[in-house]
Amino acid sequence: MADTKGADMYDLNKVASVAAALESDERVCAVTVALKISDDSCKMDAYEKSVFMMLYDALPQKRTDFFDEDVVAVIETARTTPSAQIFAEIKRRREAAMEFIGRPAMKAFKAEIRRRISV
Repeated sequence: MADTKGADMYDLNKVASVAAALESDERVCAVTVALKISDDSCKMDAYEKSVFMMLYDALPQKRTDFFDEDVVAVIETARTTPSAQIFAEIKRRREAAMEFIGRPAMKAFKAEIRRRISV
């Protein structure tokens, strides 16, 4: 059975507008979460992972003060042709991003996104 415990928690119709309104520092967090999901180091349940990947996919601009556009190719490669090499690249990038962001700011970002898209 699929993990859908939170399936009624979020209004998925809000995801695109929330993504479009993210500031650069919030986009850094969104891309970092996508990296964590891509290499399976994220501890969210399957439903929340899918919601946060929807948020990442809906970002109109993935380039940030921290990430260049090439991060898109890295995440796409992990999705389509995962390999030890791509996971090593993701780990390097996500660890650097987490050092840049900090754990408290990342937790606050995820909580704020959950609040913004709640039903």
